[in-house]
Amino acid sequence: MSAPSDSWQGILAPDEAILWQGQPHTAINWRGLINPLTLMGVFFTGFSLFWIGMAYAMTANTSVPFPFSFFPLFGLPFLAVGLWMLGGRLLLDAWLRGRTWYTLTNQTAFIARNAFGRKTLESWPIEDMDRIVWEDGTPGSVIFHMKHGAMPVSGRNGTRIRFLGFHQIDDSQHVYSLMRRARRELREAAE
Repeated sequence: MSAPSDSWQGILAPDEAILWQGQPHTAINWRGLINPLTLMGVFFTGFSLFWIGMAYAMTANTSVPFPFSFFPLFGLPFLAVGLWMLGGRLLLDAWLRGRTWYTLTNQTAFIARNAFGRKTLESWPIEDMDRIVWEDGTPGSVIFHMKHGAMPVSGRNGTRIRFLGFHQIDDSQHVYSLMRRARRELREAAE
């Protein structure tokens, strides 16, 4: 255990100690391309490029009135959506992981992020965690919360589920063990 730095003053409880701190890998997760969104991205990107090309060919070197000369630009939103589905989502994920920090204490799991000009710090009490899931790999992940909302994994009834945790970390098995031990100690102390 390590003593909290001054930046944790007022955030941690008096008897709370930091067990582990880390940051996720920032490499692009190319396995994310194996997804139905990628196929849709190919369709959207191809369609939008076809639209822009054909619309430009129809309006180039003609004396079309002013508003119609912008007709090829109507394909740009579709191009943006297609590029997002094709791989932009993977680039954003890697960029966000580069602005994310994880902290595990003997009582709480913290995820801090500094992105888009906004700093956030989310926390989850370890004692309240029903499930802690270790995802093996190099790097691996430790999942401790599922949140319903707008994220990339669908649930059985069509709702979107976001798996929260310490993603893409080197020492995932060690962090998993620390979290389970901290949860067990907190629950034993509460009895």
